[in-house]
Formats: sequence, C-alpha cells, structure tokens
Amino acid sequence: MRRLLLVFLLFASCLSSAPPKEPNDREWNQLMKEYAWIESLRKAQPVPPPTASRKQRIEATLENHRKLETVYVAFVDKVKEYHDRTRDLRAAGLLAREKVIMGDEYMNLLSRYDKALEFYRAALQLDPGNADIAQRVALAEGRRYVSMLAFATVKIGMKEDEVRAIVGLPREDWIKQVVQNGRVYSVWIYPKSDGGASAIYFDNGVVYHTNWNAAAAPAAR
Repeated sequence: MRRLLLVFLLFASCLSSAPPKEPNDREWNQLMKEYAWIESLRKAQPVPPPTASRKQRIEATLENHRKLETVYVAFVDKVKEYHDRTRDLRAAGLLAREKVIMGDEYMNLLSRYDKALEFYRAALQLDPGNADIAQRVALAEGRRYVSMLAFATVKIGMKEDEVRAIVGLPREDWIKQVVQNGRVYSVWIYPKSDGGASAIYFDNGVVYHTNWNAAAAPAAR
C-alpha cells in the first residue's frame, strides 16, 4: 500500500511540474517583461542621421541586429515554445509583429521584395485576420516585378523620390552609378515577370531616359 501511495505521489508530482498547455498570465507576463527589455535595447541603438546614405543606413541596421542577435533569438525561441505549447493568440500576435518588422526592413530599406513577402506571409499565417499585414503582402507582391502600367507613368524630368513613389526603389546592387564631368549618372534596374529587366536613367537625380526592354527575357527552351 505504501509503495502504491509513493508511486501515486511521484506521478502527481510529475504532472504538477509539467509546463501548462493552456494560455496563462504567469508565463505571458514574464515574456512581456523580457519583450519590454528587448524593445528598450532596440531604442538604445544609434540611429543614422537623416542625411545618411542608403548604404550607411543598411550598415547601421545590420550592426544593430548583430549586437542584439543573441538575446533576441533566445527571446523569440521562448515565445515560439510558449505559443506551440499553449496556442496563445497573444503570442501569435507578437510573433507576427516581429515578422512584420523584419519584412518592413527588407521591403523599405533593402528592397528585397521576395524576402519581405516571406516574412509577411508567415506573419499572416500567425495572424490571419490582420488587414494591415494582408495589405503588406499585396504591396510586396506588386513590387516583386515592375508592371508596364506603372513603368509607363515614369516621365522624363521626374526626380528620384517621384520615381520611387511609383515603382519603388531597386535593391542596392541593381543601382549603378558613375560620376563624370561633375555630374552623377545612375541607372535603376527593375526585374520583370518574364525574366527580363527595365531601366530608368538619371542625370543628377532627374530622369532623362527610360527603357522598358533594357534586358531581354531569357530565350525559351
């Protein structure tokens, strides 16, 4: 009888020490404390001045990520484990928010629209009713390839900001630039859905030429 009682007590002890499988405020509040700390670390990172070049902003962002990587990855792993175990919608929303933040950096800073789309779609899976994320998915899908309609609205004499508002900014390695006789000539290259590319040419930041068929699509096999 004593042996059975001991076995029962040990079994009950194991059950009581197992992590809960239901959403609970105790774990969630602890995660929120850690998240507040992560947010404070983010805000403490240096911000490039408004006059910083795109390259400088990219380098600063990557350096900030590098400094926070260890604590950030550990925190996200905790949230994932809690979410997978409890299916707490609050955790799903937090994970979705973090994916949106990463997607925004790929979208707005790096112009890596395919990568941004991966993050936005993953966020939408976690938070399927979020209209804001759905809009980001649609925007990223529209920016993956330049459309003929949008490209046709780019006119000679437009400035870089106007062009960016219409067709977006290409990724950094698709912008070519040369300085000649005191003038800055640049070309922005945009991929097309057929595998070819279009190009917009600038002289000191002002459009002087556009070419829808700057690079032909690969020959069909």
